[in-house]
Amino acid sequence: MEPLAILLVEDEEAHVGLIKLAFRKARVINNIIVVADGEAALDYLFRRGEYADPAASPRPGLILLDLKLPKVDGIEVLRQIKEDNFL
Repeated sequence: MEPLAILLVEDEEAHVGLIKLAFRKARVINNIIVVADGEAALDYLFRRGEYADPAASPRPGLILLDLKLPKVDGIEVLRQIKEDNFL
C-alpha cells in the first residue's frame, strides 16, 4: 500500500523548507506536493490545467493549507472545497 499524498499549500519557501525538514526528521515517507497559492491548490484539487492527469496528481490524504495566500486565500480554498463536496 502506497502512503497517502500530502498537499502543502504555502507561498513562503522558507516555511516549505521547515515543514519538509520536520517531516524528514519525523521519518514521514509520504509524498509531499507543494503549490504556492490558492489558485494552484484549487487547480490541483479539482484536476484542472497542468494537474488534469489523475496519475500525475493523486488525491491528497492530507492538506496543509496556509490561510494567507496570493491569488486565492486559504479561506476561499476551503469554501470551494466545501461547496463542491470534494471530500
